[in-house]
Amino acid sequence: MYRYLVVMVFTLAMLVSGCGHGAVSDNGAADNSGTTAAAETQLKGQLTVKVIDVGQGDAILINTGEQIILIDTGDDKYREDNRKNEDNNQLFAALDKEGIAHIDKLIMTHAHADHIGKAAKVIKKYGVTELIHNGIPSASGAFRNALKAAKSQGTKQIKVKAGDVLDFGNGVSFKVLNPTSQIIENDTRDLQADKKVNVNNESIVGILSFGDFSMLLTGDAEKEVEKDLLSAYGNSLKCKVYKAPHHGSHTSSSFNYVKAVQPEYAIISCGPNNKYGHPHKETMQTFKKLKINVLETDKDGTVTVTTDGNTYSVKGER
Repeated sequence: MYRYLVVMVFTLAMLVSGCGHGAVSDNGAADNSGTTAAAETQLKGQLTVKVIDVGQGDAILINTGEQIILIDTGDDKYREDNRKNEDNNQLFAALDKEGIAHIDKLIMTHAHADHIGKAAKVIKKYGVTELIHNGIPSASGAFRNALKAAKSQGTKQIKVKAGDVLDFGNGVSFKVLNPTSQIIENDTRDLQADKKVNVNNESIVGILSFGDFSMLLTGDAEKEVEKDLLSAYGNSLKCKVYKAPHHGSHTSSSFNYVKAVQPEYAIISCGPNNKYGHPHKETMQTFKKLKINVLETDKDGTVTVTTDGNTYSVKGER
């Protein structure tokens, strides 16, 4: 089914709403007191975000008009039972369709193959300028292959943590909310001691901002991280669009957290008839109770968010 959803957002001349688009204060929280002049300098061109249908995985393409950013790559092989171990080329097909020849930034949210399984091939094929990750060591083959490819291709590596702000060009920014320095230090120490860690909670979580538009990108972060983010940022988490973490799993999207984000749209990236049961009914019930519009890549195909910083649209390809 082809779905086209458009929201018109009207703002007062002296008010800049949304989250994460103001200055960053010393305590790391977003300062939403930006001036009209500052907002006007951002409103140039268009921001396009595509949550790509890559089956049971994540891949998000961001085009700011100045930079091409890819957050995660999906897996190198299909995970669905009917296509298990087949090469998954949906990402490359989508990038080729968009005419992508080079990627400025590749962000690996965490070291799970359904998110970064194709990272090494992306680096080799598209000549990535910067590889961004959390710096936490991992025995993951996908993670190690990506670092090896980056080294061989001369790709610059950048490690990020909560409080960092990435410039995506043309007034688009990405403020990192997770992982915190504490998570990075604790998990690095535990891994060196051969202890288990929750890799999902190492996910790079952040707010993508352009003018009055904001979108929360979440990796696979679970409820423990959501609780900490709610405590640290409160109402500053408010965003227009919410990329649901962990493919719509009940391990994430806790009610109070989603309520604080107050998204008008939630986008779930998952594969059709996946063995995990994603999205879980608890998550869908949360979205229903909060009257949030939901699109899923398994049903709607690649979901495209387009904004000029004032108005935005959300559209599924089916």
